Order: sequence, then structure tokens, then C-alpha cells
Amino acid sequence: MIEKSIRRRLVAILVADVVGYSRMMEADEAGTFETLKERRRRVLDPVLRAHGGRIVKLMGDGVLVEFASAIGAVEAALELQRKMTEANADIPEPRQIVLRIGINIGDVIGEGSDIYGEGVNIAARLETLAEPGGICISEKVHNEVRGKIAITMKDLGLVQLKNIAAPVRTFGMETSRALPSATLARDKGFTTVAVLPLTNMSGNAEQDYFADGITEDIITELSRFKNLSVVARNTTFSYKGQSVNVAEVGRHLGADFVLEGSVRLAGQRMRASVQLIDTQTGAHVFAEKFDREMTDIFAVQDEIVEAIIGRLFFNLQDIAGIVRGRTSTTSISAYTSWLRAGAAWRNGDEQGAREHMHEAVRIDPTYAPALASLALIYAYWRFSEPSAATDAELEVQCQHFAARAIAADKTDPFVLTSVAACFLMVGKIDHAMRYSDIAIAMSPHDINVLVARGMIVAYAGRHEEGLALVERGCKFEPLLPPAFVSSLGDCYYLARRFDAALAAYGTLINPPYFFRWNQAACLAQLGRAEEAAAIARQKPDTFDNTVYARNSVRMCALPEDGELWFDGFSKAGVYAANVAPSDTVKG
Repeated sequence: MIEKSIRRRLVAILVADVVGYSRMMEADEAGTFETLKERRRRVLDPVLRAHGGRIVKLMGDGVLVEFASAIGAVEAALELQRKMTEANADIPEPRQIVLRIGINIGDVIGEGSDIYGEGVNIAARLETLAEPGGICISEKVHNEVRGKIAITMKDLGLVQLKNIAAPVRTFGMETSRALPSATLARDKGFTTVAVLPLTNMSGNAEQDYFADGITEDIITELSRFKNLSVVARNTTFSYKGQSVNVAEVGRHLGADFVLEGSVRLAGQRMRASVQLIDTQTGAHVFAEKFDREMTDIFAVQDEIVEAIIGRLFFNLQDIAGIVRGRTSTTSISAYTSWLRAGAAWRNGDEQGAREHMHEAVRIDPTYAPALASLALIYAYWRFSEPSAATDAELEVQCQHFAARAIAADKTDPFVLTSVAACFLMVGKIDHAMRYSDIAIAMSPHDINVLVARGMIVAYAGRHEEGLALVERGCKFEPLLPPAFVSSLGDCYYLARRFDAALAAYGTLINPPYFFRWNQAACLAQLGRAEEAAAIARQKPDTFDNTVYARNSVRMCALPEDGELWFDGFSKAGVYAANVAPSDTVKG
């Protein structure tokens, strides 16, 4: 018997379901059923017909719809959400029908009236990521509708979807009514706080570094507390300079509370104004102003953190003692150099960052965060600009500053995590694990601690455990910084999931050259030798490929993991021909 050929077609797939359906049915089964029938007759069916959608099947509280185009699917979703909002206007909130919608483009297999395939599965997973009343789309859909539909789309970054091999870049779409995603956050066992960039009110753009640095330090201090989860800096800073509805931003970030404010430097005085907003109600939990001499800057930071913690947990005395017990610099000059170093690093000025950080340490030789940052800067330098002449010298500098940082402060999660990452990059996995153990125990919801921990665990040979930690951290960080993307790619590579690793590395925009070599190793492992070799041939003249590859292999605790990197680099042409595995892989 000759089998019929499988019929495939490319379609846009929309999946929608009702938020809180089980709760509604439990409270009023007959009423909920009748309301759903009425909404389908008056809203769902007419909207889908108008935009060329075909209902493939109804799934209890959900629906699977096929469209010929992405634009038709997105326009239908927007109209559907808008009309659902209008229909809910006079209905008590517990009985309102609120949808989540996911949209993807993909190949599907048709069987009768039903459709199957990964394209359908991705759409279903995207629906679970959408906010109540909102829409989540894949990058493929985004590329089709961008510039053609007047709608705000927020890049949610690379997301690993359940049972989907490669991560999918996703976008959240704001609709006329998006219920706060934080409405369920209070039941999650911890409180989430987002700290928006403090506005520089000095009238001098050159002092942005100061406002940004104060913001980062508040984020760092809040991340110390086990009952707090703090939205990562990279995400909140995407709102810098924008006029936004603070409560709405908080809801989009999944935060229970948002801190916003401003800083003004006037002569030797610092004036700060901050307010904490409840994202559910939009109400101000507190609003306070601080007017201090520059010598009191650290006291002002303490007061802000104490005020937040005190309002949220009502145990101010215990918290205040912890905050004041931290060991940081007491020098305004050292702190200013630290802030300038951070600003230089974010602007891609690595040399400027090193110089400012060295100045901070010169002024205060026991400034632990600056010492830890210097250790990490030198470790990064070994990978970004390797040469045989400087490699050994840079490794000595890494360990020198790491040891000084730990001697200065063994209780700061930022210091511990930076030192742990430094030791990982110089191939001392036991030291990296030890300091990472302490950091994650102290600050389990700090996203930077979480991602670094996952990276270290993966290189220690516990691949799936490490990958799960990094994926978890990336899930809470909609706008992934390059370090997070690189960590995700490395963990996928070590887990032998080369397609997913390649997809992760591929999301980096204008990455440093050395990141591309890891991408080349993935291509080589997938049998795409010509593409891998093309990347390897782009090597800058000053870049020693053998040193870079050797440093990468040395990070691996397991010989077979080192062999895996060696194999990928060799196939891609990254290793020099005369380098043998025994020269690099630890036994």
C-alpha cells in the first residue's frame, strides 16, 4: 500500500484561553457556561470571521484558530481583547471573561479539520506567557507585523518554552486592558520589587552616572533579603528617560511594588526624592525626601532601603541592623570612582572602567565591591583580548583582586558572586562553587546570583541543574544582557543541545568577537562546517585563538566537557593545528 504524503502548510496560529476558568466554574458552573456561550456567539465568532480566522477546535475554556496571515491573526487578537474588555464593563471582576492569547507562525500538518505540529505547540506555550488581557507573539509574527500595525510591542527576550528544544524570542503586546500580572504575585512566597532608574535632576547629563549608580546600589542592597525578589537592572533601565505609568510598568514586570524617584546634586549637597507604589492599587505606600551633605550619601541609601523593607515587612529594626552592618566604602571619592567605572563599562569603555575601578581601590584599598569588580574585569579581559604574552599576567591579577575582595567582605552576595565567576573563568571550579554556594544561600532571588550559580554548576558537570537555574534567571529578566545570553548558550552547549545553544548565541546583537567562536563551535557540532569556518576566519590579528580556546576548556571540571569544547573549536578551525587536547583539557 502506498502511504499518502503528509500535507503541510504554513499558517498563523492563535491560541486563547480564559484566565481563572477553573475558579469561575467552581463558583458558578451554570452561569460561567452560559456567559462563555454568549461571548462566543457575540464576540469570538464574529471577530474571527471578520479577519479570516478558522476555528480548528474548542478546548473547554480555550480555542485554537488558524489564519492565512500573521496580520490577520494579530488584528483579530487585538479586536477580540478590546471587545472582551467592553463586554466586561458592567460585570463584577470575579465573573469577567478575560483572555490570554498566544500567536505563532509555523508549518502544520493537516488531518481532517485538525492541525498539528511544533508551530501549534509554540503558540500554546506563548499563550501561557501572555498577561491576562494581553497577547504574546513569537519573533516570526513580530517580524511580519512590525510597522504594519499600530501597537506597542515589548521585547521579552529569549524564552525557553516547555518541551520546545530551542528558545523562542517573544514579544508582549499591550492591549487596551491588561490585568496586572502581579495579582497572583502575593501568593508566590516572596515579594517582587522593581527599582526604576532615578532621574538625574541636576541639569547636567554628565552626572547621569551618579543617579544610575545610586539606583544600582539600591537594587543590590534590596537583593540581599531572602523574602524579596528584585527585578534585574537591565530590565528596569530600559525605561530610563521615558514617561511611563509606573503602576502599569510594575505590572508588566510582574512586580508587586515599584520604587521611582530623582536625585539632584547641588554643590556639596545631595537631594533625593523617592516613592514606593503598590502596582495593584496604584497607591503610594510611601513618599519621602532626603536632603543631605555628600558625606551622608551612604546613610541616605540605608534610609531608602530601610523605608522600603520597613513598609513591606514591618520588622524595621532587624532589617535596619542588617543594612547598616554591610561593609562598604566610607569614602565619597572612592564611591564616585566606582560609579564612573560602572558607567564606563555599560558604555563599552573597558579601559575607562578599569582605570576608574583602580582609582576607587587606590582611594579605599578595602572597598570589596570594587576589588571584586576588578577581579572580574581582568578575568573578562583574558577572554575578550587574549594573547600568550598577557594571559598569565591577567590570571595573576584576577586571583589577586579576588582574594583581596573576599578578605575585605565575605558577606556581600555581589562580592561573592563576582569572585565565584572570576574563579570559574580561571579554571578553579572548587573555589567558584564554594563562594557561589554562600551567595545563593544569602540571596536566592537575585537574578545575577542565580544566573552565575547556574553557569558554575553547569561547568562543574551538573549540566541540567545548571541550565535550569540559568533558564529560571532568564525567565525573570525580559531584556537579557549579553552575559545572560552567553551563559544560557554555554549551558545548552554543555548539555549537548547544540541547536538551542546556537539560537541563544544568535540573539546577541553586535557581540564581542570571542562570543562568536562559541557560536562557531555550535555550528561545527551541527555539521555546518563552512559556516563555522567563516566565523573562525574573521579573527582579529591581535587575537590569539589558541589562548581563548585553552581558557574556555580549562573552565570545565569534567574532561569530557573540555573535550567537547576542544572538538567544537577544532572542527571550526579555532584551535591552531599543532594544539592537542592534552595541552588544554584537564585530566
